[in-house]
Amino acid sequence: MVRRYLDSDLEKAAKCYMETFAEEPWNEEWSMELAMTRIRELMSGPISIGYVYEEDTHISGVMIGRKNTYLHGSEYFIDEFCIVPSSQGKGIGTKMINYAKEELGAMGYVGIVLNTEKGYPSELFYKKNGFVQKEDLIFMYLNF
Repeated sequence: MVRRYLDSDLEKAAKCYMETFAEEPWNEEWSMELAMTRIRELMSGPISIGYVYEEDTHISGVMIGRKNTYLHGSEYFIDEFCIVPSSQGKGIGTKMINYAKEELGAMGYVGIVLNTEKGYPSELFYKKNGFVQKEDLIFMYLNF
């Protein structure tokens, strides 16, 4: 079932995060402490909203984001969204997106916004779920 993220979900959500991003195409090595810190930080603000997919007390999906006020209304900006590899392709991510769309829409939000890696499976997932690429935007990063 999809539900709102609770502070008590932190450890299970961090395990989901670590397991997901350890696999292809990311191959990232997150420690439990670092994954918990990342999630705790993202969920620390008064405008943070998170969702989990939980089945039999096991969390296999995590979506973390925040309210982003813009000209035409509030948007939900997804900072992190992951589904453990063994649960991918089973409709869990789509259920989570649909749940968030329904709940956030009822709260007056006008849309969902995110960044994702070009050419990764996540790009196809988001397009399948109705997201479109904004051709007039670019993602920029300053490394130091």
